[in-house]
Amino acid sequence: MNKLPALAWLLLAGASSWRAAAPVVFPKPRQFEVLTERLKLREDVPILLPSAPTADDLFLARFLTAELSDRYGVALHTRTVSALPADGAFILIGSMANSLVQQYLSGHAQPPVESEGYVLEVNGRAAVVAGTDASGAFYGLQSLRQLIERGPDGVSIHGARIRDWPLLPFRGVKLYLPGHENIAYFKRFARDVMALYKYNKLILEMNAAMRFDRHPELNAGWIEFSKNMKDTRRERSFGPGRQFQDSANADTADGEVLDKQEVAELVAYARQLHIDVIPEIPSLTHSYYLLTRHRELAEIQDAEWPDTYCPSESRVYELLFDVLDEYIDVMKPAMVHIGHDEWRMPLGVCPRCKGKDPTELYAADVNRIYAHLRSKGVETAMYGDHLIEALRGKKVKHNENHGGEPYDMPGALSAEQVKRLIPKDILIFNWFWDSHADEDLNASGIGRKNEADLSEWGFSQVFGNFEPHITDFDQRVARRGIMGAAPSSWAATTELNLGKDIMLTILGSANLLWSTDRPDMSKLAVMVQELLPEVRSRLSAEPLPSRDNATVRLPMNADGPVQAGADVSSLIFHHACRKRGRNQPAYDATWNFADTAELLGWYDVEYVDGFVQTVPVRYGVNILEEDWLRSPTPRSVAYEAQIEPRSDGRADFAFEWINPRLGVAIREVRLHSALRENPVILSGLSMVSKRSAPGPKPLRLAR
Repeated sequence: MNKLPALAWLLLAGASSWRAAAPVVFPKPRQFEVLTERLKLREDVPILLPSAPTADDLFLARFLTAELSDRYGVALHTRTVSALPADGAFILIGSMANSLVQQYLSGHAQPPVESEGYVLEVNGRAAVVAGTDASGAFYGLQSLRQLIERGPDGVSIHGARIRDWPLLPFRGVKLYLPGHENIAYFKRFARDVMALYKYNKLILEMNAAMRFDRHPELNAGWIEFSKNMKDTRRERSFGPGRQFQDSANADTADGEVLDKQEVAELVAYARQLHIDVIPEIPSLTHSYYLLTRHRELAEIQDAEWPDTYCPSESRVYELLFDVLDEYIDVMKPAMVHIGHDEWRMPLGVCPRCKGKDPTELYAADVNRIYAHLRSKGVETAMYGDHLIEALRGKKVKHNENHGGEPYDMPGALSAEQVKRLIPKDILIFNWFWDSHADEDLNASGIGRKNEADLSEWGFSQVFGNFEPHITDFDQRVARRGIMGAAPSSWAATTELNLGKDIMLTILGSANLLWSTDRPDMSKLAVMVQELLPEVRSRLSAEPLPSRDNATVRLPMNADGPVQAGADVSSLIFHHACRKRGRNQPAYDATWNFADTAELLGWYDVEYVDGFVQTVPVRYGVNILEEDWLRSPTPRSVAYEAQIEPRSDGRADFAFEWINPRLGVAIREVRLHSALRENPVILSGLSMVSKRSAPGPKPLRLAR
């Protein structure tokens, strides 16, 4: 697919006509000067290393070597030197500890000074990244990756002069541990989204999805529980009185169990990318994984699947600490997230807790776990909703079950209790930062007060469940103790789920956390939609054929099927729908993620042998409405599509489908719309056909 002009940047600049796009580095650097010259990447251009390269120097050079070789077909070699060459092109990447970087800076750029900061210079002779520290050099390399271009005359790095550093130190994403089939995708996501767009924290929900030596019964129970949720088409179970229980999160690791070595390798891989992994090991609440085989420790022992353990039962901590210790041994984290949100236990049901103050039980539980982690040299993070009375009620919150019968459940600690009982070096995840009304919390307009209270009480905090629609962000993060934020995925870590549900959130949040550039949400939606073809090309396991091959537009029939009659590598559907469709979060149907995106229709691809391959058309996955550009909806971008503006202000969305039957010719393509009120409009069909092999060269015979 030929790359279109960078629509987002043109809109932001108020441009009225299309022109060749300037290079885009995202998140937008603080200081960014585009130069006209380029560094052409011939294979005699070396990546320079100092005489005694460090492990960081070698890692950066190998990272770039792999990128150029695998993605662009350019093989560059490293060269060890004691001084910069007097002539000839070169690439140099390193921190201020690199002697060659010091030499370059002495005669060129002003050195960076901010932590994680870097300067980057690319001209016709050299590409140099100089980081304040190892992280800064790594992030400079990520910006350099975005300046690499493939053109008619080969591969080059666009000229630029950048000076950049992050706005906030905590730039996180919350995910579930991946299952076996998604480990490779998880690594691509870490490298080509998190690292590329400069995230540095990964909160990884674990549950019982790692092999336990001390408690293998938890693994067996986890698999049974996850399978039951899927088989019964539920994302949670109810309590005995139809009380509302916590979400199950049963699709963590796709309901599977990873071996310890697999988990350790994922953590090590992330650390190489300057991403700290914070395991989230839910405790007190969302504790199904602990209780599937230990219901004697549950608050409601006769629940179908108990969700919370009893904080009055001392045996709970023997089990929980065994689990924590095994995770700590394998993952070696600096911090563990202990959950502690949404305590929904009906008061008076658990005989061991009956008559006790729930706020005192909550604080005692937090302190017991905190002390254990501290004894291991590990810091603690937790959700903070039960520290805010405006959210959870004063000590007790009144509720009712699905039959309308009232009951009470634990509320929040008082401000005095929080000050007195909760250690202030616990990092609080503030997911209640939004000032909009929430149907569960009924707490409209109090987001700023919540973070102000936490700050006044002496906590450091990050915004959890983060969304880039936050208002007055720069003023709010200037408050003492606010370290950053983390958008969250609450469904299995798959390309479909992350692509359709939170890619806009992740990319938009990356810009907020690193950059000082502040597009409004409509402009941000367009910017992200423009980035998505590049994102998808990096994350998909199979490269898109159009990236390296020419596309051919097929003639369209006035009515009826489109004739193909060719052996194609891919088909590109240029289409749109009439109006906005439905795209639910994947966690609404963990047993069928695909159908959370509305099925608007499908294409039948018929081969010459009569076999028909069906290609679904799903809203928010590979299609959007034709009027989307006139009113970009931040919650709706199409991960698998490239926007194609029309002259009338509307747009098509080009979706490239990779042919799974290479070598078998396609006879024709037929479109079926599933909804009369929202038909799929096919404006055109292109193909990437089989490439012809060159003919044989004449053989010269010696006489």
